[in-house]
Amino acid sequence: MQINKPVHQWQLSFEGEWPTSVAFLEDSQRIAAGNRAGQIYIWELPETPPEKEVEDKDNKDNKEDSPPDFAPVLRLDGHTNAISHLRVTPDGKTLISSSWDHTIRLWDWSATPKREVEVVLDAHTREKKTKYKSAEQKEAILSAPGVKVSTSDACHVLSGHTSWIQALGISDDGKRLVSGDDNCLSIVWDLGQRKQISAWHGYDRVWVRSAALSADGKTAFTAEYADRRSDFDAPAAQARLWNADDGSLTLDLLKVWTPKVKDEDRIDSYNYRQAWTKLVKRGLVCAEFSPDGKLLAVGQGGETDTGQIHLVDTSTGEIARTVSGHRYGTCDVRFSADGKYVLSSGRDTMVRICQVADGKEVATLGKERGGQFKDWIHAIAISPDQKKVAAADIAGMIHIWQLES
Repeated sequence: MQINKPVHQWQLSFEGEWPTSVAFLEDSQRIAAGNRAGQIYIWELPETPPEKEVEDKDNKDNKEDSPPDFAPVLRLDGHTNAISHLRVTPDGKTLISSSWDHTIRLWDWSATPKREVEVVLDAHTREKKTKYKSAEQKEAILSAPGVKVSTSDACHVLSGHTSWIQALGISDDGKRLVSGDDNCLSIVWDLGQRKQISAWHGYDRVWVRSAALSADGKTAFTAEYADRRSDFDAPAAQARLWNADDGSLTLDLLKVWTPKVKDEDRIDSYNYRQAWTKLVKRGLVCAEFSPDGKLLAVGQGGETDTGQIHLVDTSTGEIARTVSGHRYGTCDVRFSADGKYVLSSGRDTMVRICQVADGKEVATLGKERGGQFKDWIHAIAISPDQKKVAAADIAGMIHIWQLES
């Protein structure tokens, strides 16, 4: 990955229920994004963005320096609740989605679509434009034609969860998935055979908040967390490494991080909570293994002062270093393909890029809250050629940056 004066190249409208996930497909010009309504759209972007349009003087939200928008070409239909994550096989041909509807769906996005529909992706912008307009003008704005997109259905559905799927990871070789839900059930899947390999349950009354697989799919990570019910009823968080082949525990990271806590106190988090919250904050909500499997990046999420990224030595469980810092909490984390950089996004509406070797922040994408972006950067993705970064902004936009100007 090369970083030299990143350029904000595209700003795609995806308004309505907030965007939660984003992924690059076969090449660096195809983008998929999902939202809390269970919708997944795919954009095929031209190599060169179009010339900027003349600024609309009547629309204060239309900034002269805003990157261009572009309409999607395809909608993937089937999910009935929020999309939590999108992942892609290494060849870029199969898109994988997890959802609160308890299913994981596999999509052959290049299959010939059978239907075409008209959709509106700028509903909020239209509402803003109606301000101070006459009734006739409002009607014209709100009823203006949308964009026509083709639609397609999933080619396969993986069933096994009975609650919201909040976590999803894929091995670098594309042979395995790991998923986790709000019943604290984690499942490792064989993608080729479309079946379960192993499964395990965590603590009662907590949720699997993040999951990841090592490059070879042999080691799984899951993190569990649930909000406290009261000062005397706060379920203990967990962060553990597992043997993906049989679901056996290989390393309990919180035991490594808090060695002074007695085993019997780890179940009763009233005595344990102050120790683990310093490290976990309000849950480790995102995770990814480095390409060589030697490090695991985990991000502190939730409404907190500053959410940071821990880089964990997977052989010992020790925290090698803590990098970055997202005011209000972290949302997503990714390693570059060469393992030299760790990228993260957060509630501060920023994407931060840090060197793995020393933790130094070398670039930021976006602007702090109140500026160019309106709210969290919920998810990020790196293009296959490592030249672009995409981000799902819950204000209803998908951003794409070119890392070299």
